Amino acid sequence: MSNKPTIEEYLKNIEERMFKAYRCVDCGSLMAIPSGSCYECGSNNIDWAEVSGKGKLISFTVIHVAPDEFAEETPYYVAIIELDEGPRVSARLLGFDPLKPEEVTLGIPVILDYEKGKSGKTYLAFKPA
Repeated sequence: MSNKPTIEEYLKNIEERMFKAYRCVDCGSLMAIPSGSCYECGSNNIDWAEVSGKGKLISFTVIHVAPDEFAEETPYYVAIIELDEGPRVSARLLGFDPLKPEEVTLGIPVILDYEKGKSGKTYLAFKPA
């Protein structure tokens, strides 16, 4: 293990538009969200893993009432994406009008993107492929 991932590096990668997942060195399990230990075997022998950025939309919601930090960005989508590599990640969903959620179809293919919020923070996002 050369560079054990940290949450700070995970967030920095997103800011730099270089999303990476975590891989357990011991069992090979892939995790798309930061964790100090493997979900499968409990090992803390974790390293970075490249992912394709492709996946499918599993679930979503529209945020109309948000915490103060995100209030100016409402309404917006938050989605659960299942990456082609298997793990799921929560991210913004782009390419749809948040006032017309009936136009969003579960299971559609999506591809990695990023969104710069009004706060200047960059968010992990996906858009229709």
